[in-house]
Amino acid sequence: MPPIPGLLADFLQQHHVLSLATQDEDGLWAASCFYAVDLTLGDLLLLTSPATRHGAAMGHSPQVAGSISGQPDSLIDIIGVQFTALATCLEGPPARAARALYCQRHPLARLARHPIWRLRLQHLKLTCNRHVFGHKIHWHREAPQSLSQVVDEAGKSQ
Repeated sequence: MPPIPGLLADFLQQHHVLSLATQDEDGLWAASCFYAVDLTLGDLLLLTSPATRHGAAMGHSPQVAGSISGQPDSLIDIIGVQFTALATCLEGPPARAARALYCQRHPLARLARHPIWRLRLQHLKLTCNRHVFGHKIHWHREAPQSLSQVVDEAGKSQ
């Protein structure tokens, strides 16, 4: 797995709520969830009950998508991430390690008894208007072997 580029990594660490899109037998569903990021493994971590609609959907269909963004007042301040991931409800030692990381970010979560889920990131796309309008950075878990650096859509190495 190639490392997540600096601007993308910083953005993921600076935010804490994601919008999660899932699909079940009734169709598409979206939910807002608190998250923590594990940059070493390329994972987003969240707590949710498998009884919620999005939790049940992830249990049956682990492919998910989502976004993370702020609420800027100006078009020039837009910055946000879209992602695809594979969801897994963790158990045993991986769950304990993930929960510890999650509780570092969200200390009140120590009181929660919901299972912890790993969203194993597959693709990230950051859009940032702050420096250049429409600037994009992509990251893929499985980068093509010929691609040694992450390249933005303008062709500049990151």
